[in-house]
Amino acid sequence: MSIDEKKMKDMVDSINKEQFQGNSDQYSYNFDNNKNYDPNDPIPTRIETQGHLNFGPYVAYFKVHQALLDGLLQRGNNLTQGTSNSRLVGLLSDQRAYSNEDKDWYIRHFQPYIDEYVEGHCRFVGARYDEAQFSKSYTLMDLWINMMKEREYNPQHSHGGQFSWVIYLKTPDIREERKAFRGTGLGPGVIGFHYGENTAPKWAEHTYKYEPIVGYMWIFPAQLRHEVLPYTTKGERISVSGNCYMNPPNQQTKFLKTGNEPYVGLGRKGKITGDYVGLGKDRK
Repeated sequence: MSIDEKKMKDMVDSINKEQFQGNSDQYSYNFDNNKNYDPNDPIPTRIETQGHLNFGPYVAYFKVHQALLDGLLQRGNNLTQGTSNSRLVGLLSDQRAYSNEDKDWYIRHFQPYIDEYVEGHCRFVGARYDEAQFSKSYTLMDLWINMMKEREYNPQHSHGGQFSWVIYLKTPDIREERKAFRGTGLGPGVIGFHYGENTAPKWAEHTYKYEPIVGYMWIFPAQLRHEVLPYTTKGERISVSGNCYMNPPNQQTKFLKTGNEPYVGLGRKGKITGDYVGLGKDRK
């Protein structure tokens, strides 16, 4: 029996234990223990939710430590403009790929967030964290910085690997622009996450929008569809994103050397090849 099946069975067993009161007839239990229910009226006055499924991907929000923010910005400013533009799916004039030296520095700073994401996912699905089953070792596939200007955008897309993230280093104040927005869409300047089928009405789809804030990060499954909408307020938004996949337990955290990372974007499949560089003897 899978974890989800066990959780569902435990929930149903708990409901039955509380309400069936030893009667084997499933239609003879005491509905809601006579709360919100008049025995003389077959229609209850109020229904109480017994629970819900934690359905959908685990998308986690983190506050990022200052040394990581400062290091990413300093290293990003030293990179050559537009070195990663050829891989873009959107309209963005300056995307830069970090170097191997940058990646080696980054994986040390990023490891605590992966550690917490793995444990947080276990809590989300109701599983007990077990190091032998849930690895915290990862391979950094690629890492890049976006120098986004007004009217630039990234359309709905997904990434390669298993997990992706976005860290915000700088963003203009678009509060007045958002207040003035009167449309039905997500509005200017937000990142939108989309999960589920495109239906009308959207009972089977959940879309979440978020206005980026400096110093914070989202980590999410790489296949989760997302988009970045344009804004017109003058100013630069700087963000850092990357992709990774999880290694078997007890392996070193690694990164793929620049030039060997797979393509990231919509409609292309990258074959993971190339050399791995380890995190060091201090982490197994």
